[in-house]
Amino acid sequence: MTEFLQWGTMGGEIEQMSGPRAGRTDGGLMERVVLDATPRTVIGKKVRFLRRNGIIPVNVFGHNVSSQAIEVGEVALERALARAGTNALITLNIAGATEARPVLIRGYQRRPTTGKLLHVDFYQVSMTETITTQVPLVTIGTAPALSLGGLLLKNLDAVEIECLPSDLVSAIEVDISVLAEIDQAILVRDLKVGSAIKILTNPETMVVKIMAPEEEEEEEVAAPEAEAVPAAEAEAAPEAEAAPAEKAES
Repeated sequence: MTEFLQWGTMGGEIEQMSGPRAGRTDGGLMERVVLDATPRTVIGKKVRFLRRNGIIPVNVFGHNVSSQAIEVGEVALERALARAGTNALITLNIAGATEARPVLIRGYQRRPTTGKLLHVDFYQVSMTETITTQVPLVTIGTAPALSLGGLLLKNLDAVEIECLPSDLVSAIEVDISVLAEIDQAILVRDLKVGSAIKILTNPETMVVKIMAPEEEEEEEVAAPEAEAVPAAEAEAAPEAEAAPAEKAES
């Protein structure tokens, strides 16, 4: 059975984890982050007193797992956020529990004005069930085609993968050193991942491509248009006055 992890928002306040990612990006096993926690009895508005003492309220939930309220020290939690990202497994040790719980960071909430951490959600996974999640793409190397004046177009920032939690990677590397010609591209099917990881994104989707240099259009100097010739006077020149009639002979 596959668990689908959607890193969405909750009430517009929980945001997807960003920033530094832990572990390796070459398909190797990631570093495991260990975090200690304590069951939480304080709920509702009273959790503000926990925050004043450097303790952050956390909720743990998951597939076939009952939700549990816990609390974690702010310093340790911030460190875990920075190291784990959304793709590194965290070994969560809850005081009084008989065994550790493997979790991923689903989302977190910060105070907009200060950036102080307010709340974190953990998602507990089953180590025997595959999960589906998004993994970022990271470019490495230098494309030889850039020396020809080509431009590197990045079309895809992440791909969807399926694997066991123990096989998660923090990112997938895209080696652009193979791009030696203009119009050459790397597609999803060209990405190198271990056999334990299945990429679900359309294999024909373009990841990066070398674009031809933009030709500068020469500004055409338009010849100055001849000034319009004023229209001829519509009215004809006044006819000469008729000569006065000769006086009748007396």
